[in-house]
Amino acid sequence: MKKLILSMAMVLSSLFAMSQMNQITWLNGRAVLGQPIEQIDSVKYGTMDGADQLVLWLPRSVVVHDTVIVHDTIIISTCDIIHTPEGLEMVDLGLPSGLKWANMNVGASSPEDYGDYFAWGETKPKAVYDWSTYFDTNNGGSTFIKYKNNGGKTTLDLEDDAAYMNWGGNWRMPTYAEFDELRTNCTWTRKENYNNTGVSGYIVSSKINSNFIFLPASGYHSESSLSHVGSIGYYRSSSLSESYSTNAYYLMLGQSVVAWLCHYRCDGCSIRPVCK
Repeated sequence: MKKLILSMAMVLSSLFAMSQMNQITWLNGRAVLGQPIEQIDSVKYGTMDGADQLVLWLPRSVVVHDTVIVHDTIIISTCDIIHTPEGLEMVDLGLPSGLKWANMNVGASSPEDYGDYFAWGETKPKAVYDWSTYFDTNNGGSTFIKYKNNGGKTTLDLEDDAAYMNWGGNWRMPTYAEFDELRTNCTWTRKENYNNTGVSGYIVSSKINSNFIFLPASGYHSESSLSHVGSIGYYRSSSLSESYSTNAYYLMLGQSVVAWLCHYRCDGCSIRPVCK
């Protein structure tokens, strides 16, 4: 064991010294540029199957289809990130897809913090949430044309994904299907005073293990008003309505019910990222 630890330390030391070393991400069957070495938080050796989205250091590696055979090469876990808040965690809820959920909202500093609010497809919070300030209108409608239900995209690209643009790595907004997986495969319990913070919301508990996440009732922004804070939560998906291009799906956490709603994408809602 001591010899292994020493070997790992020597490899780490040499790699940090080689700051100009190339690196790739194996993503969707092709190699793309990876992230900086500061993102490394784990070291693994051996053969790894299902290598989609793994980041690795070159040159001592061999890629064979979807398997990365690693020879003394550092592998960066799929959710390594560079813009993350302190205390951020990936939570494994034992979901069938293997998807991991963040323990806090984008813009939050703790699980019970409401965080920031985002219009669908926008990546920064703002003071007023309506069609006049929505970026689709400001850029002449080109983004509105990009996302539409009759021939355009119906799921956000990463460049328009607030989770990815704020946290980086492989964090992103959940799709309708992924939120639905969370809704149907976990136990949802309303909590009015989470951890004695006075914050209301839902504890979402795994049916497979002892892990859970907390989704605060953060309300939503419409125009310049923040409504329903402390009573209802509105969490955006990355999925557009199948019927109306003006609308996008979000999960509504009511006082006694958790249900899907589809409303204007110019409104400001909370975002809880996922990673796989």
